[in-house]
Order: sequence, then C-alpha cells, then structure tokens
Amino acid sequence: MLELSKQLTASTGMPTYENLIHIRKVRDQSALDARARIKNLEGALKGQRYLSGKAFLIDDLVTTGATLDEAARAMRDLGIEVAAAVTACVAEPLR
Repeated sequence: MLELSKQLTASTGMPTYENLIHIRKVRDQSALDARARIKNLEGALKGQRYLSGKAFLIDDLVTTGATLDEAARAMRDLGIEVAAAVTACVAEPLR
C-alpha cells in the first residue's frame, strides 16, 4: 500500500497519510463470507490524525468492500469526509 500511495502522491501532488490503525485483532478474512467480514471488521479501525478536507481511501484488494466500509466509518468518526476509494484490484465475487 505504501508504494501505491507514494505513486499517487508523485503523480497527483496530493499528500498521503497512513491514518488508520487496528484497535483490536481481526480474524483472517479469506474464508469468511460477506456478512462475516462485516462483523469481523466492525469497530476494528481508528483514525489517528485529525485532518481537514476530503480523503481518498487506498486499498490493495477489494472483495466485499467490508474493509473500505470500516475505514470510511473510522474517518467519518474524525469528521473527515471520504470522497472516494482507490483500489489496485477487485476480487471475483464471493459465492
């Protein structure tokens, strides 16, 4: 993720920050269905910096969107508006 963030900063001029931390352990999500992933991540992330303006979330892989949803919630809790999310790839839908 850090490399993708650096590339985005270099090409757009927008700063990037590693703002989210896990505040509790979560299970490996590879074997979880969409509902279990949401439950697994619920309340697991917290923002560290009080930034102003809009934020873009960056994630390497999106399967169900549960991680991005939790990240957006953590940012909103700090009063930061999430304008969009950027991902490197999207997984095939879970069955």
